[in-house]
Amino acid sequence: MVGDPATAGGGPRRRSSGVVANWALWRVRTRALLAFVLCVDVLALGATVLVAVLLPRPLTGVTGFAVLGAGLLVCAELCRSAERERGETLLGPGFGTPWVFAGAVVLPPVPAVVLAVVSGAHGWLRVRRRPPYRQVFEVAATALAVLLAGAFLAATVPEHPGSLGDLRLMGLLMVAALVFAGADAVLTGAVRGYRVGRSAVLFDVAMAALGIALAWAVVDSPLIVPLLAAALVVLYRGSAAVTAKAGSPADAMTGALTASACWDAARAGVLAAPVFSVLVLDLDRFGDVNDHHGRSIGDAVLRAIAGALRAEVRSADLVGRSGGGEFAVLLPGTSRFDALAIAERIRLRVASTAVAVKAPYGSPQFAWATVSVGVAARPVDGDTLAVVFGVASMAVRRAKAAGRNRTVCPE
Repeated sequence: MVGDPATAGGGPRRRSSGVVANWALWRVRTRALLAFVLCVDVLALGATVLVAVLLPRPLTGVTGFAVLGAGLLVCAELCRSAERERGETLLGPGFGTPWVFAGAVVLPPVPAVVLAVVSGAHGWLRVRRRPPYRQVFEVAATALAVLLAGAFLAATVPEHPGSLGDLRLMGLLMVAALVFAGADAVLTGAVRGYRVGRSAVLFDVAMAALGIALAWAVVDSPLIVPLLAAALVVLYRGSAAVTAKAGSPADAMTGALTASACWDAARAGVLAAPVFSVLVLDLDRFGDVNDHHGRSIGDAVLRAIAGALRAEVRSADLVGRSGGGEFAVLLPGTSRFDALAIAERIRLRVASTAVAVKAPYGSPQFAWATVSVGVAARPVDGDTLAVVFGVASMAVRRAKAAGRNRTVCPE
């Protein structure tokens, strides 16, 4: 059970070695991939420092950076919920792609890289907290893509960065967008995997192309930037359903995947991962909620629980509802140790989630719920999804028997 370091972490650890030794970075599935991640990080840092030394421009690009940075942060906040629901694509910045690419077009190299860092930091702090090494790697990959696109423009457009009013530059800008998107996709795809649908690829290309319009507005018509930003927010929020979970059918009440859709999606993607984890969650005394407050409040509790689950997992993870008050979460590329931490976060978040109940005489009342969570992982608990799911189901029954509202994994 969570709270017992011997069970949760596989045995007692000395404080001196526990912090670094338990970094998720060291659990990357192969040494070659670990070396690749570290090389990209070092290369991005080294290239940025080299450019800063060779091309010092301390006072240029301040206005453009301020406009793009402010627009990025405001729009990212407005699209936070849509970004959480977005299915996995190949580009790291997600919604920030147009703003970051616009920075590559109109800003000197170092401010453009800083803009990519701002986008990544916002994504980690406000959208979803993945293992830090993943976020650092994706920011590094985006930074290299920014530098490559900027180098291409510097070599082909003598006045870069400068006015974009000449339409003859549009072709070069489109090529630069492809350079940016291609470099970022190749680097991040090596870690994420390249298994995305055609709609996700088109989404990435469209996001990069929109950066051209933003770049033009920043340089030649700054007053148009808010209009483009508003249009981008509307389009992005509307497109979330197109890329979310590869169009898998969802449970009408909660928005989570149906049991069959979750199973099909797992066969298509999760099973390809050598390591994955399964969480099985069952609401505690859910029947009492329905009996005491009515089915409509019970439905509201289910929707709140599903929202809490989606808020605590990555876009590549699968959240499904098995029926009643039972949910399942499939975590590709996640060890049992990390899955325990995720499960505990979910359990605590659910326990702190309240649903308002319409009470007589106007006095405020709230319905609360807790969940019991079972955790299992491949390969330590089984080699197939069916076996791992069965182990997680047994673990959730143990959690119920032990008093509910707790997280349990196999001993």
